[in-house]
Parts: sequence; C-alpha cells; structure tokens
Amino acid sequence: MTPQNTEGVMARLKAGTAAQHAVAESKPLEAALVEGSIGQAQYQKYLSQRWLIHRELETATDRALTADARLASLNLPSLYQTKNLEDDLAQFQTDRKLIQPLPGATQLIQEIQKAAPAVLMGIYYVFEGSKNGARFIAKAMAKAWGKGDTTGFRYLDPHGEAQRGLWMKFRSDMDAIPWTATEQDQMVKAAQTTFDAISSLDDTIHAG
Repeated sequence: MTPQNTEGVMARLKAGTAAQHAVAESKPLEAALVEGSIGQAQYQKYLSQRWLIHRELETATDRALTADARLASLNLPSLYQTKNLEDDLAQFQTDRKLIQPLPGATQLIQEIQKAAPAVLMGIYYVFEGSKNGARFIAKAMAKAWGKGDTTGFRYLDPHGEAQRGLWMKFRSDMDAIPWTATEQDQMVKAAQTTFDAISSLDDTIHAG
C-alpha cells in the first residue's frame, strides 16, 4: 500500500475525534476532577479502572514494539503509566487483585487486545493528549485535598514541566511515520472508540 501522510496523522486524529472529545470533556466526573471536588473513594475507582486499561495497553505495546519497527521512534516505554497508577493506588491501600473492570474499561481492553500495532497509536493519541490538561487537574486536586504538591498524583502529572515538550515530540514523531491511508483511518476509529469508552466509564464511576 502507498503511504499517505500529506495532511499529517495528528491533524486527522484531532479533527476526526473532535465530537467525541467534546462529549468526554463534558462529563460530570471530569468536572469533579477539574474542580478538585471528587471524593477519595470515587477517585480510587477512577484510578483502578485506568490501571486495568493502561496495564493492558502497555502489555500490548511491548508486543507491538517487536512487531512494528516504526514504533521505535516514539519511545513509548517512557510514556507508560502503569507504575504511576500503582503508586497512586498504594496511597489508598488498594488491593489490585480485587479490581474488576467496569463495562467501559472492558470495552476498551477488548479493543486493545485485538488492535494492530499501528492502531494502538490511535488509543495513545487520546491518553497522551489527556496528559496536557491533567497537569492542571493534579494541581487543583492537590490544593483541594490540602497537599503541598502533586507528588501523590503521579498518573495525572507524570512528567511535570517536561510535559509540553514530550507532547510536541510525540506529535512530530507520529507525523514523521509513513502511516498508510488505511492505518490512519483505523487510528481515527480507535481514538473515537477510546473517547466513547472513557465517557461511558466516567458516567459509571460518577453514578456509583
């Protein structure tokens, strides 16, 4: 197949997921996070479901890195979040063996398990992009919970001041890879599915 990358896959992903992104950002759980008004039990559930998702995503990525040499330039292991989630969950004395996936997490995990290496990057687009706003959420929550800094919010603020530069590098590295037109279409669909699954998951957590 002939590579098609004239527009840039990141621009396609942004345009192709604008509607789903807007819905995800409008969820009550997201508002509670931004305001720092989310309760500790609810936040623990939020982290627990994210842990299930990221654990599966990073396991799949480890496999993908051996199957598709193009992914090496993205340095994906440096972006992994499972350890950060485990550190955050440890503050709540969470028994991770007891965590069960809610429907939105189950849906996304199933998508991850069947995703081709390039398609996983559509899922990464959502989670890597979310880190930009999550830095501000971490600061709001630290203030609301009387914390001196964001040390206890490693998932929300994993990279500190390096976040902006890492996001710009991810964007340029993604655009530099010669994805085929079919791969780009599949990435957009995967990113849309990810936003939808996260919206569903947020609704369930908020209702619970």
